[in-house]
Amino acid sequence: MNIRQFHYFISVAEYLSFTKAAECHHIAQTSMSQQIQGIEQQLGVSLFIRNNRSVQLTPAGKIFLGEARRMTAMYEESVRKTQQAACGFAGSLKIGFMGPNEKHYLPELIRNFRRAYPNVELTLRQGSENLCKELEHGLLDIVFTNSYIAKSSDVVYTPLHSSPICVVMHRNNPLTQEGEIDPISIAHEPIIIIARQEYPGAFEAQLRLCAANGFIPNIVSEQSNIEGLLFMIEAEMGIGLLPRFIEVYASPNIRFVNMKGDAVYVDSVIAWHTKSLNPSVPLFFQELLITDGDKTVSP
Repeated sequence: MNIRQFHYFISVAEYLSFTKAAECHHIAQTSMSQQIQGIEQQLGVSLFIRNNRSVQLTPAGKIFLGEARRMTAMYEESVRKTQQAACGFAGSLKIGFMGPNEKHYLPELIRNFRRAYPNVELTLRQGSENLCKELEHGLLDIVFTNSYIAKSSDVVYTPLHSSPICVVMHRNNPLTQEGEIDPISIAHEPIIIIARQEYPGAFEAQLRLCAANGFIPNIVSEQSNIEGLLFMIEAEMGIGLLPRFIEVYASPNIRFVNMKGDAVYVDSVIAWHTKSLNPSVPLFFQELLITDGDKTVSP
């Protein structure tokens, strides 16, 4: 089965007419019918229900239509990337990221992008919520951050993944025995929180979460990074309120437990400047669409 046959099948499926599909590809109707029959023989299934008045897709045909569209898109993208590589496409791309929330997908995305565009020089910088300021000033091209950050009118922010806020504690804490924790039950627990000066958005969001549940948190320590916060929790100095994606960094002694009621989520966000003229930015987004499947982001 070749790419031309995929295009033939897609045309028949979209027109629901062998005649119109044949005219579109400038071949005879009999040739179009033979091509489709050849595909059906290779697959061992019927793709169309044919009679004198209409042509309809079978259930198998509907599935194959989606796959055929995906295969042709992948083929065309492969051709485009190969031609760009042959032309020696070169450029640069500066990417900022916070770290914990991108661990699940960013390494693969970077790896695939480097493989597709080896002549694009990549610069990666890990930082805090200030990354978006660097994006606004043109020091970075793309930033992976979270929904806590302050928004700018010149920057587009698109959510990629969501993670619920959990109560985080040492496994010896009796509250770990509960399937879900009522937020009011942690009102008197010593709470370790991320430092306001490092992550002001996250700090304020945690205060709002506590206030929404009727209490002021008993903050015993502010930590400038996640590692320090998890260390304090493991030492049984207190509990934390953290998104579940942090769990991959925690030791086996630490538990993440969901809270009762309406969950509060933190979004992983990709951000870029609306006035960016860097041609490498749209190439990166093309790779994001391929790597992450159904995303609809675009620069």
